Amino acid sequence: MKRLLTYPFGTLKLFDNYVLAQVNEGASITIDTNNILKDIATNYYKGQPFVYISYRKYSYSVDPAVYLEASKIKNLIGFAIVTDIPMALSNTRIERMFVKKIFETFEIISEAKIWANNLVKQRKHSILREKEMSSRRL
Repeated sequence: MKRLLTYPFGTLKLFDNYVLAQVNEGASITIDTNNILKDIATNYYKGQPFVYISYRKYSYSVDPAVYLEASKIKNLIGFAIVTDIPMALSNTRIERMFVKKIFETFEIISEAKIWANNLVKQRKHSILREKEMSSRRL
């Protein structure tokens, strides 16, 4: 783990390829909360692709506009929701409609981490291939 960040709404653990968020029970995730993710994308991942993993151990609310705003973060390439709470799983069907990035749900956190690492690896490989192709054209 690169860093552990603690906020009134929960904790964010920053790893090389993903942010692992655990939000406190009853918290409300708003556009203001999303600004923290923007700062993390800029300051910790510095243009490198990463995935946001939400570990939904507890019930909390998310303003759907957060997904629209988070989708604008260029180096954020995917969202994963990890939960075994039936209501939270049901909510992901609605949330998915607001996300303009790859979006997956998991019941086991280790599967989400593997998925995130693979997604970032694929994106980095794709970026490298694009650079090679463009340098050949010059």
